[in-house]
Amino acid sequence: MNDLETPTPSPGGDAAAALDELAATLRTAASAYYETDAQTMTDAEYDDGIERLRIAAVDHPTLAERFDDLLGSVAAGQSAGGDVTHTSLMGSMEKVVGLEAVGEFVTTLGGPVVVEPKLDGLALTVTYRDGVLAVAATRGDGRSGEDITDRIRRLEISGLPEQLAGESAGVLEVRGEVFVTEAAFERANELRLASSAKATAFVNPRNAAAGILRKGDPAFAGVPTFAAYEVLPDPAVAEVAETTHGQRIALVESLGIGTVHQLVDALSAEPTTDVDEVLARVQLLGDGRATLGFPIDGAVVKADDDEDRRAAGYGSRAPKWAVAYKYEAENATTTVRAITTAVGRTGRLAVRVEVEPVFVGGTTITFASGHNVGWMLERDVRVGDTITVRRAGDVIPYIADVDLEARPDDSEPWAPPENDPVGNPWDKSTLLWRSTSPELSVLGRVVYAASRDCFDIEGIGTEIATTLVERGMVSTVADLFTLELEQLEGLDLGGRALGAANAGKIFAEIERARSTPWNRVITALGIRATGRTMGRRLAAAFPTMDRLRAASVDALADVGGIGPIKAELMYQGLRELEAIGVLDALEAAGVNMGTEPEPGDEADALPLSGMRVVVSGSVPGLTRGEIAEVIEANGGTASSSVSTTTTLLVSEPSTSSKYTKATDLGVRIITPAEFIVLLAGAPTAEASEDSSPAEDVADEDVTASPAPSTSPEP
Repeated sequence: MNDLETPTPSPGGDAAAALDELAATLRTAASAYYETDAQTMTDAEYDDGIERLRIAAVDHPTLAERFDDLLGSVAAGQSAGGDVTHTSLMGSMEKVVGLEAVGEFVTTLGGPVVVEPKLDGLALTVTYRDGVLAVAATRGDGRSGEDITDRIRRLEISGLPEQLAGESAGVLEVRGEVFVTEAAFERANELRLASSAKATAFVNPRNAAAGILRKGDPAFAGVPTFAAYEVLPDPAVAEVAETTHGQRIALVESLGIGTVHQLVDALSAEPTTDVDEVLARVQLLGDGRATLGFPIDGAVVKADDDEDRRAAGYGSRAPKWAVAYKYEAENATTTVRAITTAVGRTGRLAVRVEVEPVFVGGTTITFASGHNVGWMLERDVRVGDTITVRRAGDVIPYIADVDLEARPDDSEPWAPPENDPVGNPWDKSTLLWRSTSPELSVLGRVVYAASRDCFDIEGIGTEIATTLVERGMVSTVADLFTLELEQLEGLDLGGRALGAANAGKIFAEIERARSTPWNRVITALGIRATGRTMGRRLAAAFPTMDRLRAASVDALADVGGIGPIKAELMYQGLRELEAIGVLDALEAAGVNMGTEPEPGDEADALPLSGMRVVVSGSVPGLTRGEIAEVIEANGGTASSSVSTTTTLLVSEPSTSSKYTKATDLGVRIITPAEFIVLLAGAPTAEASEDSSPAEDVADEDVTASPAPSTSPEP
């Protein structure tokens, strides 16, 4: 920001005004950081600004009082207190610059220290009484904080149990950080964007932790994690009257509370006075932070022994027995070379921003995340722009800022693709646009295959299918039939588990789906240019999978309503499914692959052979899709409109346009009851519990009165 580029001023009028302006910018940034889930400045920008004020205050003591809140208060003096008074100051950490300063701190302290990751989340103090979570509060102004106990209970935070393990008497107070792991960050954004059409994605894991904690929405239950970094010693409680920090941390770990010492296996928790060992541990954390799986912005070096802590004492805002070493900023400036899009495994439209290669955080970055379409349009990111890229959570590069003043005069606004790669409209119900074309993503194929028009596997909707795909349990349609009951029971749905009863229902549905009618199996393959109607026609023309796989493009084109263009798409779709083994896997799983017709089942012997049939209204016992299946399974062709080619209308007497037109054209008309008699003894589709919207216009006028559906709720 321009405010931070101002050279160190003298106490003169203009320079003092510039300092005041800088302080105001820093106060705004601190207020947003500590009191909301927003982040208006990077850590590096903020730290640089604070350092400028610190230098000015040292050089010109008359200005020091102006910045006392920023330099001498907890949370830069911008965080409000609350209704929970802390038992002792809940301070910030004094920062040191450079490993040499870390070594000086260890030498000066003299006693043993431990090195811990400095988590990038929200500080929390939690009190247990007789083993039960009693009060949870924010840090606030360091002396008091906001009571968020109810929110904490609703969020079911990992590492922060409602009831401690074993028996525990008295009062136990722990202080720690609530954060969001990289693995949970994507889930957090899914829930965030699904909550409202106007919701925007969390920018980074720290932003997610703040937003989730401040609202306490139970939809985010299980997403955040807690790790304790301090346990307050209490002489009145024997269990926490130990004399070292490490002993108290080990105690709360045994009670089921998460701690910072559990987060990094390679980082020794043993106290040491060896400066070289301390620096090696700090370096180890820095070198490995890209693969930790959770966000950190530094390392904390603190005294382990209580006697050393008492001797060092406290400052006005921070303990003198601990320091925080901040790692180098993980950002850099580069330019946008191209903006591309792709459909991911779960059908989402991913926006990738190609940048001029730049070295950031130990690696060369060539791509940055564009988050989502709304984010890109709101910030108006364009090819040729000068941008600041940062590694979110030290792993995923993202755009932190766009320098509009450096934008080329001939730049053009970026526009997202109007349709998905096969020409279908995007599902824009959330900010994460999603393709609904089943052939474009694993999730799309799985959801489509489980739908009522296909395998009709009740209970497998988008949520469960997404979990199965993201966990690698299902990568093709055929994998649905390899799922074991044990895999479904307790399936983690992002903070809540699939119950045994519902898991059993889904498993039973999968077993039933193995005998799905052959035409629906074809539909479930999700081949481009196929659907319910084409599935029925293909099933009639090719009664087995072997015949369908052996069909040439010309043979497919000869099927009514297909033609050469669709036939080529179908042929290529079958080859793609063969190449990844889906067709063989379905057969191996016992899924219905069709049957060869009996000698007496020739098409001309079927009751509707050669007829073009229109059904207006409902047919008892059959759903909309099943009526069309029955017609084509019995040699006829289902149609939606009456014309000169129509040979049969199924309808009760009425004044509808179809009935009137059929009468005028001399088309044969029979009632639904007579239609059932006509089909007596002929094959019928197995009735499902519910009807679904028509995919093909041939079925649009058919209605039925379905039985109620009972989809299991996880």
